[in-house]
Amino acid sequence: MKEKFIDLYNEFLVFHQSYLEGYIFFLKIFAFSLSVFLVLFIIIILFKIRKGIKEELLSIAESVVDPGIPKKELDEKWQRIMRRLEKESESDFKMAVIEADNLFDDLLKKIGYQGDDMGERLKQITKAQLANIDELWDAHKMRNRIAHEPDFKLTKFQAERAVEIYQKAMEDLEAI
Repeated sequence: MKEKFIDLYNEFLVFHQSYLEGYIFFLKIFAFSLSVFLVLFIIIILFKIRKGIKEELLSIAESVVDPGIPKKELDEKWQRIMRRLEKESESDFKMAVIEADNLFDDLLKKIGYQGDDMGERLKQITKAQLANIDELWDAHKMRNRIAHEPDFKLTKFQAERAVEIYQKAMEDLEAI
């Protein structure tokens, strides 16, 4: 009786093993396909999140820049800054950096960044929002040295570099 039971059990296992192998193969293919789909889905979501952050920042900038500082006025102010760099006077170089910093700070205020000064507003910006945020910090520190250190010497090259940094940030925000 015991042998009959073992034979019956073995026949049961053999039958179900061959029967289940088809399902297991199907489940493996399904699991692999699902995994590939989910990995691609995650990659697409990450790209959309990054793009969405930038688009949201740009749309805020567009909606606020236009009513607060008309694009034409912004362009005129920017051209005035660029003309200062063409002169050969250190005081014009310093004024160009200060005016670029002020113009960018006004833009940050219009976009909606809060804070008592530009430093506080810059702290709220991430690299995902502005790729050159570290350079903006350097340019703003230079502006502070110009404003607070009367003996600070500024070369034309330094001024042009600082203004380029502000220009890149404003272009990224599609303000100019």
